[in-house]
Amino acid sequence: MDFDLTDRQVSLRDGVRQFCESEGLSELEAETDRTGEFPEGVYAGMAKQGLFGVPFAEEYGGSGGNILDVVIIVEQLAQFSNTAVNMFLVPVIFGGMIVAQCATAEQKADYLPRLVRGELKFSFSLTEPDAGSDPRSIKTVAVEKDGNYLISGTKYWTTGANLADILIVVALSDTDTDPSRGTSVFLVPRDSSGLTITKIPKLAGDGYPSCEVVLDEVPVPAANIVGGPAGLNNGWLQLLMTADLERICVAASCVGGAEAVLTDSSAFAKSRVQFDRPIIKFQAIQHTLADMATRIDAMRWMTYHAAWLRASGRDDLKEACMAKLFCSESLGDIVRKGMQVMGGRGYSMEYPMQRYLRESYLSFYAGGTSEIQKSVISRFV
Repeated sequence: MDFDLTDRQVSLRDGVRQFCESEGLSELEAETDRTGEFPEGVYAGMAKQGLFGVPFAEEYGGSGGNILDVVIIVEQLAQFSNTAVNMFLVPVIFGGMIVAQCATAEQKADYLPRLVRGELKFSFSLTEPDAGSDPRSIKTVAVEKDGNYLISGTKYWTTGANLADILIVVALSDTDTDPSRGTSVFLVPRDSSGLTITKIPKLAGDGYPSCEVVLDEVPVPAANIVGGPAGLNNGWLQLLMTADLERICVAASCVGGAEAVLTDSSAFAKSRVQFDRPIIKFQAIQHTLADMATRIDAMRWMTYHAAWLRASGRDDLKEACMAKLFCSESLGDIVRKGMQVMGGRGYSMEYPMQRYLRESYLSFYAGGTSEIQKSVISRFV
């Protein structure tokens, strides 16, 4: 097993890092955290950099990369800006990849080139007030009428819905059968009639808001079923095809976030003087930083292994769940250690450590809770 990055991947990694540094994403993230304003210029810059095209085929303007390339991007972005991570993952991976893998040729040709150029944003709408860890409990329905589908229901935690051009909405299209055989995925324009979008205030990440989406008989042409006629009632299979991508990407974001925590903790420990010496000279601090660094290496290799399996066309379900579980739980532990290293300064809003702590909690839920990951992993043991 060779995990050495290719020359192209090294160039990709270095290019993303240079972009983050030149754009001042760390400072911008602090400002975005205070104002909740969407950094439109960064989104445009990411498109110009070619990041949105990395996982898509060249015929759509992409560069034909794979999930390992995506992990490299996410890990770098997460060291600077959690908002930038969401700006990349939500439209490109959680939205665009279901189009790339499941849509008709016409849908791909219509949507993907615009996504790659940064001219179109997707959001992904599955979760509901009563359907989170149990997505089979969704109540949103799509009723066929005169060649259209009227979609009604309430979605929750649809990140980027207020900014998206197209909402990818999961709905029951056949309520007389099991959801696994009666679910469809629809491409819903944000300007559709009967659509109401409301921001949900969050602990962190308001620069790329999560939203409640209420659909009141929203009319959607049958042509907007992902996969066309063949996609009708096959939405569950489509979701399963892309679920592991989210888990791996969340794990990658945890790796990058943990790296930011370690970098800040180490720098602080070298500059903070107590008892006439920098606190990094104390064995307790040294051991804390060593534990953090060791955990991060384990996180990275688990994530890269899962991505490598996926890119190789192998079964990655267990490894993706393990990576997501381990990385999210580890990030929580690492950021708490970072808070401890910084002491009262970590509690201050003047330092980013408090933001890292707030941001880390999302990783426990995104891509499925830790309990859900354990339930899946247990099937293999």
